[in-house]
Amino acid sequence: MSDEVLRQRAWRIAEQLAKAGGGGEAELTVIPNGYRIELDILRPHGTDDHAAVLTALALGDRWGHRYSPPSRNNGTARETVWSEVHHKPGDQKES
Repeated sequence: MSDEVLRQRAWRIAEQLAKAGGGGEAELTVIPNGYRIELDILRPHGTDDHAAVLTALALGDRWGHRYSPPSRNNGTARETVWSEVHHKPGDQKES
């Protein structure tokens, strides 16, 4: 898979995550073998659609979730969801 195709795939995930996560901005970063998309979801006022967030995350090759309780954040829980897309072994990156 070319780097351009991989990047487009990552942007599609970012767009879907932002929409599903209540309109927050998803962040796209380069990682050694592809791209990582992250979205912060604030609680308790988050307006995210849980099923849509999970659907968007599952479009990646690897995904996860970080949670920080209200006791660490002045009474507001913080969550970050992430998804990664990777070059498959043997793929040639375009320069």
